[in-house]
Amino acid sequence: MTNSERRISRQRAFLPLPGETRPDWWIVSEVARRLDFGNAFDYRGPADVFREHAALSAFENNGERDFDIGALASLSNEAYDALNPVMWPAPVGATSCDRRFFATGCFFTSDRRARFVAPEPPQPHTATTDSFPLRLNTGRLRDHWHTMTRTGASPRLCAHSPEPCVEIHPADAIAAKLADGGYAKVTTQEGSAVFKVSLRTTQQRGSIFAPIHWSDATSSDARVGDLVAAATDPHSGQPESKATPARLERVDFASRGFVLTRHTVALPTGTWFARVPVAGGFAAFFATNEPPAVWCDLAHQLFPPDSELAEYIDHARSVVRIAAYCSGRLEGALFVGPEHAPLHWEMVRSLFAFGTVSKRERQILLSGCGDDAGIEAGSTICACFNVGLSAISEAITLGGAMSVADLGRVLRAGTNCGACVPELRGIIERVTRAV
Repeated sequence: MTNSERRISRQRAFLPLPGETRPDWWIVSEVARRLDFGNAFDYRGPADVFREHAALSAFENNGERDFDIGALASLSNEAYDALNPVMWPAPVGATSCDRRFFATGCFFTSDRRARFVAPEPPQPHTATTDSFPLRLNTGRLRDHWHTMTRTGASPRLCAHSPEPCVEIHPADAIAAKLADGGYAKVTTQEGSAVFKVSLRTTQQRGSIFAPIHWSDATSSDARVGDLVAAATDPHSGQPESKATPARLERVDFASRGFVLTRHTVALPTGTWFARVPVAGGFAAFFATNEPPAVWCDLAHQLFPPDSELAEYIDHARSVVRIAAYCSGRLEGALFVGPEHAPLHWEMVRSLFAFGTVSKRERQILLSGCGDDAGIEAGSTICACFNVGLSAISEAITLGGAMSVADLGRVLRAGTNCGACVPELRGIIERVTRAV
């Protein structure tokens, strides 16, 4: 890998390859061999790939291109394995690397002089209209990267924002009659997707924000890439992913809920869902128009056939709470209720991760009275130290924590990576204002 100061670092595996997993270089070589291009991809290890990469950087270069690590093209396998971090450029014959690029005033142009390019004033490619009055801004969340191919496997990183939400200023939500925690369809000229609604006064009016991370593998209908306008920068080719004209429409579901299992499960067709890993298994949040009877039948398919099912079903209120136990251990749970009713997700997740459940905890679980039992942690705010909203609110109201520094001393929240600090400030402001 190479960091922002041009320092190349040799990354080393810290775990053995699981199962039949193979390195990328081996996979590419095998594909090439079976397509009769084996001679061009005759790699025996990562050192071969790196040597070719280094040699290509110096090929027909003669100091005309900035990236040149030709000095590393002759590394032995042993030298590659022991390679210490090195900064580029590192051309053949170089004894050291200047820490400051272009320090001599020469640039990689034909006459070695800099080129100044005056760009046109930036402006959105497409204007908003009465049909698409808002600007869709897309981007990443604090704990995820790209499409969650790595971060999406971490229960801790997924605890903070387990569902794809669209952030909307409360004033913009009025026209579509949207409520916090409800659901909204975001439509552009390219397509549409459904997200959970998150009303934020910090969101700019006239603009909405949706995260990029969810894919078909992790959600039913929250692919933001399908919504972005097909407009790109003429020089870089980068898509205009932060200014797509969009509109909001309210989406009503009869019920919402979650399912916790030791393995991934399929949900009924037409169900809006978002998958999330949890300690000891998997979960899916969902919204549905299916009646309680459908979910009762599904529970018998989701959980192990030898498990003991404990059920609380209220057809009149469309409430279904089913827990599966094996040898005193909570093996799974299915909770369904009216759209805006509390589901006590954190309580059930805690018991699921803990494993063995006492008789009292069984009663608490089906009754949905987690707060009274003192085991409802609230949504995770600080992922580093697993600090939930309930503990933070209590530290403010009862413990007198009036600043982020106070919360750090009491709960350690915000004292590691700092990503949750802005949210901690917002919680302090909301809680103190409510008091």
